[in-house]
Amino acid sequence: MRNAAFIFLFSLACSTVAYADETSELEQAMRQLESAKQALVRAQKSANAGLKSRLYFDYQKAHQDINTVKQGINLYINGDRAQPRDPRKLKSLSGYYDKLRKN
Repeated sequence: MRNAAFIFLFSLACSTVAYADETSELEQAMRQLESAKQALVRAQKSANAGLKSRLYFDYQKAHQDINTVKQGINLYINGDRAQPRDPRKLKSLSGYYDKLRKN
């Protein structure tokens, strides 16, 4: 009986540590996504000062995708696990960031 209680307490402690590790890694991912957004802002400023080509990077769509990923991570970290998510409200990522310039 003592062994069963010890195993239960040990597994509970391990799962708490694993969750803390996961949460800290996800929080790090959120910080890295914020850094990526700042890099996009700098790249956009450089692109605006450069040549105007017919094909260009769609910075707005890239920002939207980063925000979608951040929202998903934030909901996972802070969300209420008891509430089911409505699949109709889920956003998908674009993944396509090239855009033709209108003349």
